[in-house]
Amino acid sequence: MKFFTITALLMGVCLLSGCTGLIDFALNKSISPEVQQAAQSPDSWYTFMPHRAPGFCLRTRHAIVWEDESMDLGYWKGLHPQPPHRVLMEARGNIFILHRRYVWDGNSVGITTPNDLMPSLRHDALYHALKEGAPISRRDIDKAYSADCRQHGSQLSTWRYYTLRLFGGIFNRLGQRNTLIIVPTTPDTPPAPLEPDRPDDPYDDISYTPA
Repeated sequence: MKFFTITALLMGVCLLSGCTGLIDFALNKSISPEVQQAAQSPDSWYTFMPHRAPGFCLRTRHAIVWEDESMDLGYWKGLHPQPPHRVLMEARGNIFILHRRYVWDGNSVGITTPNDLMPSLRHDALYHALKEGAPISRRDIDKAYSADCRQHGSQLSTWRYYTLRLFGGIFNRLGQRNTLIIVPTTPDTPPAPLEPDRPDDPYDDISYTPA
């Protein structure tokens, strides 16, 4: 336990000082060639940004919707912190909508393979919302991540899951803040329109560093 505590503290210092590259190296973090190659297809649902690899180098090209009867996320929207405050994500009970141009970093530990993309995306986005005050539970997010890994054939080892449970909250609290504005809504609030992908989008949109 002392080893884990010291490791968490050292990584926390790295996060606060901005040396995230050292953390990526320590966690053997990388994006697989298959993920990079698939991003080059015009039909790909995500973009790979090599100048940011292996950190926040993946970006969605269109909206993605999850409907999960096992979760109650409440009703809220997550807005981009800069004007015009575009909607990045929204929760509508058991439905979670992640809008286009959301940036994430794949697996926090090890290699991100094609099977890891969807599980890591929803997990990162919900941790992002939790960090900025969304009324959701980290335990429920981690359980959903485990279920997503099984559904998509991602190899979630027992070691990786319990590392996530032990340190996920610590890293999430230490990371960059004020990258999302949480706005409460109601069941009567209409969802934001789903924008189509446009090839002339800016290369980068929002960069979030949860852990």
